[in-house]
Amino acid sequence: IQQKMAEEKKEEMGEKMVAPADFSGPMDKRGCTDILCLLLIIAHWVAMTALGAFAVSSGDYRLVLNPMDIAGNVCGIKYGDNVDMTDYPYLYYINYALVGVCVSECPKVSEVGGSPAAADPFTTIGTEGVISITGGNDFSGITMNAAAYDFSTTCDGTNTDADCFNPTGDYVSQGKGYAFFALDTVDFMNRCSLSANATIYLEEMASTAAGNSDEEGFLSKLYSDLWTGMTWILGAGFCIAMVISFVYTYLLRIPGVLFLLIWGCIASVFAMLLGMGGYAYNEQQLWRDADPRVHDDTEADALLYVGYFFMGCSGVWFLLICFLRKRIQLALAIVKEAAKAIQAMTLIIVFPVMQCAGFVIFMVVWMVYAVYLASLGDPTTTGICTDILGVTETLCNGISGAIWIPYQEFIYDDDTTKMGWYLLFCYFWSSQFIIAVGQIVIAMCVAKWYFCRDKSTISSATVFSSIKDSFYYHTGTAAFGSLLIAIIKMIRAAIAYAQKKAKQSGNKAAQAILCALQCYMWCMEKCMKFLNKNAYIQTAIFGTHFCASAKNAFFLILRNIARIGACTIVSEFVIIIGKMFICVITGGIAYMGMGSQAEAGEIDLNSPIGPVVMIMILSWFTASMFMNIFGMAISTILQCFIADEEMFDPQTRFAEAELASFIDANGAPPKAEKEDNTL
Repeated sequence: IQQKMAEEKKEEMGEKMVAPADFSGPMDKRGCTDILCLLLIIAHWVAMTALGAFAVSSGDYRLVLNPMDIAGNVCGIKYGDNVDMTDYPYLYYINYALVGVCVSECPKVSEVGGSPAAADPFTTIGTEGVISITGGNDFSGITMNAAAYDFSTTCDGTNTDADCFNPTGDYVSQGKGYAFFALDTVDFMNRCSLSANATIYLEEMASTAAGNSDEEGFLSKLYSDLWTGMTWILGAGFCIAMVISFVYTYLLRIPGVLFLLIWGCIASVFAMLLGMGGYAYNEQQLWRDADPRVHDDTEADALLYVGYFFMGCSGVWFLLICFLRKRIQLALAIVKEAAKAIQAMTLIIVFPVMQCAGFVIFMVVWMVYAVYLASLGDPTTTGICTDILGVTETLCNGISGAIWIPYQEFIYDDDTTKMGWYLLFCYFWSSQFIIAVGQIVIAMCVAKWYFCRDKSTISSATVFSSIKDSFYYHTGTAAFGSLLIAIIKMIRAAIAYAQKKAKQSGNKAAQAILCALQCYMWCMEKCMKFLNKNAYIQTAIFGTHFCASAKNAFFLILRNIARIGACTIVSEFVIIIGKMFICVITGGIAYMGMGSQAEAGEIDLNSPIGPVVMIMILSWFTASMFMNIFGMAISTILQCFIADEEMFDPQTRFAEAELASFIDANGAPPKAEKEDNTL
């Protein structure tokens, strides 16, 4: 009976890993894996290129990128039956709704009345053309087709619209008219964007209207500080944050630091849950004893149940930690090993930069194709009212203070729609492929480090050899795994499109069903990404194709679910705390550095707070990039440890002292018999 039960368990959990013949680390004698998928992704890129060539030859990107004026004309071109705006390529904004008119050039304001200025309060530019009163600059160089805006417009819902254009009118100064003061602007993507001085001018005008004329605008101060501290922002946000990242991994190797960090976090979670439960329980008692009573018994009972819930969660958390205590100790040792691996191969940080460069190149090409493809539709003009949704243009123009904002909408035929869906699929597959290649490279680097008897031979050169092996042998496997994720993402995109249609139709039942499907597919995507990551690690170690790697990874997870769960808890704590540590320390260094320079008069800052916040944001992204590598290294070390434990005797294992002592203290599973050389 016991033998039968053991066989059934073996079938459920899968066979333990068996070391291939002469195994001494990640396979040197590899073969190309999943070649068909590699050919398939190449074919899909060729098809995407053909689609892009067709779109470029048939479309006009200006329909999509050029701005549209208040009357629905596209500045710089003529399309359909609309007014020809070829001679007026720039859009000048005329009110707070960010609608505008097409002009021949963006206005420049250098002085007014002989004094430097950023705006001309005596001149407006709007749907009636350039209107100037005494004291205004000469803007005769700015021309526009005023006849294109020959339609009835009012600012206040009356039959008079003089104040919509008059430089002295209240509606113009409030940004509610159909014209605005001539401001100092710069050309940005055919849009007349405000210069820094013009931005300050508007803020001061707004402050004066609010009675704060003596105070410089907050945004102008922030803009000035960000520009002054640009060197610190870029240098600290990237370089210093990267140095702090390596310091963090070094600190994790110091005896006692990681132990206090993780067990302190675990205790904090327990204390927080228990404290919230105790607070809710005590608060509901105060509600009941209050005289006069503010809360009835139903509210007090609800708060009591909330207290019981949090207390119950704290109890479950305590029991879970007790059950996983040995696995957590293992996870701590694995995190230390991952830190050692990254310290030994510092150039491993460079590869994500290469990934980003590859992704940027792909996105540039993809966006060109997407813009041209988007221009293949039939353009139609519609609009929206600023104050009330769902009203017509005529009704909107009759509402006081409301502005009709026209925008361009494209109607696509079935063939163009299908090409759009295919282009979206190309984005999903290619972006996930780039991520998958990176995961295989990092896993191979760390696996080579783990399965090396003499760790002194491992260096940054290992990173380059891993990149070569991954690209030469396993891009097909990366294509296979990324294809599965891309398919799931396409299904989610189709569901999202159906959700949009269901919302427009008002069908509540369909919305609920589609929402449930979207949640299910979201969970499916997360599970698939987790399985893919572990499959890539198997491929990196043993050189197996995707299906075999996914199968081995799946059963490895089943056999070691408690260990993987504990390692997940520990690694998440380490990664989150690491991001905060890097972010805060980088921000602190930048604050002290800029503060000392400001005191010495080397830089002129209103406050270092703005630049420091920007530095902390950039350092958070830098830390995320680093911690993604660290997380992949932790997962790889865990799989290497389990493979080492299952495949080898104590005398021949690759585990270093701390991991080996864990096996000795907790016992190792029976080593699989070497019946053959397969997995």
